[in-house]
Amino acid sequence: MLDRSTVDRLRTTSAEGRVVSVYLGLSPDPEQVRAIPTRIKALLQPLQAQAAADARQLREAAAAVVSLAERIRGDLGRGAAFFAGGGIEEYVRLPAPVRDRAVIDTSPYLGPLEAVLDHFRPFCAVVVDRRNAWIYRFHMGELEAWEQIGEEEVRKDNFGGFGGFDEQRVRAHAETVARRLFRTVASRLGTLHREGGYDMLLIGGQPANVSGVLEELPPDLGRIVAGTFTVDPGTATPAEIRVRCREVVNDYERRVDLEEAAALLDAAGSGGRAVLGLTRVLDAVNQRAVASLLVDVDELIPGVRCPACGWLADVAETCPVCDAKMRPVPDLVDALAETSRADGGSVRYLMAETDLAAHGVGAVVRFPVPKPS
Repeated sequence: MLDRSTVDRLRTTSAEGRVVSVYLGLSPDPEQVRAIPTRIKALLQPLQAQAAADARQLREAAAAVVSLAERIRGDLGRGAAFFAGGGIEEYVRLPAPVRDRAVIDTSPYLGPLEAVLDHFRPFCAVVVDRRNAWIYRFHMGELEAWEQIGEEEVRKDNFGGFGGFDEQRVRAHAETVARRLFRTVASRLGTLHREGGYDMLLIGGQPANVSGVLEELPPDLGRIVAGTFTVDPGTATPAEIRVRCREVVNDYERRVDLEEAAALLDAAGSGGRAVLGLTRVLDAVNQRAVASLLVDVDELIPGVRCPACGWLADVAETCPVCDAKMRPVPDLVDALAETSRADGGSVRYLMAETDLAAHGVGAVVRFPVPKPS
């Protein structure tokens, strides 16, 4: 499964020639498997003109990608990325479908992988009843058991005893045990978060128990609760918990997409520190001004970059800064994101439909970026 180390390794791998990068979106239909080689060949067909001098290498890379595609049979309904050529041959499982595309370049095309990493942050999911709590890692749509916390057994006999006092005592003790469990869970969640185990938090169980944990969370954890869900811990299977986590996370990420896009558009419209559109974002990136980059575009936009100083442009033969000869990049948006990260900015690829789509990209900037004269 995809993680940051995968992207970093591919980014720093020295290719001995040109690399073919292929992305496929996969539906749940098993009948599509037979058509995958045809889809790959159709994606690679337009690349032949770019690789005319390396036709043999392209054929070999295409054959390697088709061979790698045999491994996707267990990943239907998800996405897949393939990298072949220049001494590289790798298949990467993706947690969600992506748009089909193919790129040939001197290094792997990693923009879609970065988009997935930015979207699928690591979550902690805790499911709690009044005597036990189950803590899970939830990342890339997958659920993994992490820890279990248990409290003492509480007598459940529903009897009155002497004047009903025994029943009241048992119930009071049960409440004390539950409250102690909720405090223990909150404390452990805080420790795991400080250790860097997760970014956001999900809490599931019966409503009263979910509320009990929420009440014990310190403010820093309360701020990262992405959502809650109702489930019976005594009967819920891991598959059911995974489905509920996916639902809550998808809803949360959609809200964040809409909120961040709206905030950016409002800032740009009111004259705040924000820019919209490829041309203005290029200005901001080249001036190292981007604090936060939002991307709501899915097509490849070719561009150029200066190999000496890193200046980016949509079209230019020589760098306007140092006069070096510009080199092509297969995806200008990918290059914008890479430069923004290197300068300490954040990048978010929007998955929800937002009004930013009319501009494609936008950025919150650290300081005003004057329009070019």
